[in-house]
Parts: sequence; structure tokens; C-alpha cells
Amino acid sequence: MRRIVMPLLLLAVALGSLVGSNYLSDRLHENLGEVVADDTAPPGVGTPLISTLRLRELLTPSLTEPDFFTTLDNLMATAPAAACLSVNLDDRVPPFYESGANTQVMPSEGLVLLTLATANEVLGPDHRFTTSVQSTVPMDGGVVNGDIYLVGGGDPLLFTEEFLATPAQGQDRLHTPVEDLAQVLVDDGLSLVTGAVVGDATRYDDLRYVPSWPENIIDSEKIGTQLALQFDDGWVQFPVSEPQPAADEADGTGEQDGANAYLSAEDPPFYAAALFDDMLEARDVVIRRSPRSEAVPEDEEAYLLASIESAPLSDHYRQILANRDIETTELLLKEIGLAASGTGSTIAGFQAVENTLNDAGIEVDQLQLLQFDGSGIDPANVATCPVFTSLLDSAEFSPLFHELLPTAAEAGPLRDRFGGVTDPGRITAFSGGASNVTAMMGYIDIGRGQEMTFAFIANQPGADDNRAIGGLEEQIVRHLATLAAKPSLDDIGLQPIRSG
Repeated sequence: MRRIVMPLLLLAVALGSLVGSNYLSDRLHENLGEVVADDTAPPGVGTPLISTLRLRELLTPSLTEPDFFTTLDNLMATAPAAACLSVNLDDRVPPFYESGANTQVMPSEGLVLLTLATANEVLGPDHRFTTSVQSTVPMDGGVVNGDIYLVGGGDPLLFTEEFLATPAQGQDRLHTPVEDLAQVLVDDGLSLVTGAVVGDATRYDDLRYVPSWPENIIDSEKIGTQLALQFDDGWVQFPVSEPQPAADEADGTGEQDGANAYLSAEDPPFYAAALFDDMLEARDVVIRRSPRSEAVPEDEEAYLLASIESAPLSDHYRQILANRDIETTELLLKEIGLAASGTGSTIAGFQAVENTLNDAGIEVDQLQLLQFDGSGIDPANVATCPVFTSLLDSAEFSPLFHELLPTAAEAGPLRDRFGGVTDPGRITAFSGGASNVTAMMGYIDIGRGQEMTFAFIANQPGADDNRAIGGLEEQIVRHLATLAAKPSLDDIGLQPIRSG
């Protein structure tokens, strides 16, 4: 009797181990998707039923530690009410983790990514802005018998040498040197203009600022104007030396020196024409009449006298991300609107953003996107975290952001915050925010060819600074970076059981 019972017991133990192994394997792969059997393969067993290969799932580390999701839940429990976290893992559905997925938040500078993605799709990375000088009569013997028109092409980086010399800029900043345009005219023989230099900014609308912006944003010294023709971000006055101490040592009033403050132009195209007039006269060109601003007459033939092009749009992307350049982003949105609909306006621009995202399969209505500007500083902007994970994961835009976004291994804010994680080059992300907002979205390489896409946004109304929610953001991203991919069945050589 014992000779019969013992083999039966051993067989029962083996079968029990196999059942337990399959159960635990299913649990460990719960967040990794399903393994699909090859229906075309002949019946049989790919790996013997009683084999140590079938125990490897028990011996290899799981994708997550048991408390991985609990830790995320606990972290998000400390977030403000207006906060969301969305995490995708490769192409798996549903999302790997979500908290507050339907929570509407102000995404701050995160909207810049939507603007850049649309610009790349609508305009293309090789697009250049062209500023030209035209006249309604041809130049004859160095003389233009009439006006010359400085026609704006929307170039956001038309900077003078004086502006580049300010502490906030720097000669190495990406820019289009407007003095070069004046020199081209002189090199071509221009010596006399019997009329005036006339600034034409009619490529876009005549709104100097985004109409929905509140006064405190417009009055900020960080915000220039947004017209199709302007020099130096539209500033007629700007600091020319290092900022002075808060207290005025001369009179003790503590007021800022007026000559060292920012002052925007009431009529940026007129101011650009006046500066260009000065540049030409400094090169011995005689100009008989005073500068003004108006459009090139539509009913007369226009002659091109000279032009200058900006750097390609792909270079603008990088300086926008590096400098959080509001003027450039807003002018870019108007150029998008012009290309998409024939109207160079902010409203036309963000309508093009919505259409472009919808065409890419990112349903903005479903994801509750409400956009009022291109830079994200309007407090009325609204989005949910899945807007950004969908954007970063999309086939159309993922290559662009993998190329543009910095890693935590590069010098910069990301390395300052995450340089201590294991292999910081695995983290590729965009971060932004304001005093009461923090936002970070990007990618984390978790090994074995697998990648996580994440977006975290938190709003803390009334806060004077975002250090608290910024600290939470760091904890979340650091925790996400602990994720390590689990070997697949192919990695460990295990074949699924095939039934006959």
C-alpha cells in the first residue's frame, strides 16, 4: 500500500507546486499585461510540466515591491485637493497608476509642450521667421524715392546689441541680429530714402498681450509685447546694469531707479522703425522723413530690398525650454494660428492646438483641456494629467520630446533635484510652475526596454511659494524611479503551456 501512496503524494505535491507557481505568476504579471499563446504552434508542452523553469517566476524579483502602489497612494494623500498623477507603462492599458485623473488643474508651463508639439506638426522644425525691407518703388542708384517698409514676420528674437548686453540676456543667447539687416541694405548701395522708415506688423493681430491675461501678469517685468514686428521683446527701456539694492542710497526712499526699470512700447512697430532708422543713419544713409507705423499698401507693387531669417524653429524649441521664453511662445502660437487658419491670433493658435491633438488621437474634450495662451501662465488654463501622458506617449510627438527634454544627468535643475538617484540619465522630464503651482512630466527608463511615462501637477491656491508641493513632486518622481522592469517570459526562456 505504501508503494502506491508515496508516489501519489509526490505527484500531488508537484502538481500543487505547479498550480501555485501559475497563480503567483499571474499575480506578479498583473500590471504587465497578458501573455498570448501562439495558436499556430502544434499541440504540446513548450516547457515540461515538472521543470525548474516553471519556478523562475517565483525566484525572480517582481516588478514592484509589495508597497509600491501603497506608497504612491500615501504620497498623493498628502497632496492638495487640486492635484493629479498619471503613470503609463509602455503601451499597456489601463494606465499603470492614476490618482485624480479627472481633476482639473492649472498646468502652468506644462502647456508649452502642447504649443511646441503643434508648432512641430503645423510649421515644421525647419520653419524660419523672415523680416524684410520692402518699398513700392525700386531702388535706383542707391536712392529709394519714397518710403521703405520694415515688414515683421513674427520673429520673436529680433534683438539689438544694446539689449543683448543687458545682464538678463547675454550675447550668446539665440537671437536674430537686426543690425545685420541694416548692413545688408548699405552693402547693396542704399544711400538715400526720400520718405520714411515705416514699421508693418500686420502679419498678426494688433493685440500686444493675450486678452485674457490679468493686469498683474501684463505688468510683470518678465512679459514683453507680442506683435509681428518688435525689437527687444517690445521694450523701449530696460535695465542696462546689474540691479541696484532695494534701498536707494542717494535719497533713502527705497524706490527703484526709473532709468533701470522695464518699460514696454505703446506702439512696438513704430519703435522698431525708429530704431531701424537710427541704424541706417549710423551707417550714413540719409532718411528725409520721420518714422511711422502702417501696412504696406495692398494696391501697389512691393519690391523686396533686403531680408533676414531667424534660426530654424528647432533651435527656438530649445531656447523656449531653457529660458521659459513667454514672448517667443506666444508669438509662436500666433504663427501657428496664421498657418492653420490664415489668422495670426492667439485664439486661432490654440484652436489649431486642439485640432492637432485631436488628429493625433488625443481627445482634448474628453481630457478636459481648456487653453487660453501658449505659455501656460494664464491662471484660467485647465487640463488633466492624462493630457500630458497622452501627448508624451503619442506616436506623433514622442520622438520630439525624447529628443528635446533634458535628463537628470545633464547640468541643470533636474540634476540638482534628482542627480542622486541610481543612474539619473534614466529620468527625462520637463518641470515648471509658479508660486502656487508645480508640474512635472516626462519619461523614466525602468530597464529591459520598458519605459514609464508620468505627469504630476499640483495647485496650491494662495501659497507664496511652491516649495511644499515641489518637495512632494520630488518624492513622487524619486519613488517612481525605483521601479525596475521584470523579466518577461521570453527573457527567462519559459514557453506557455499549449493545449491540444
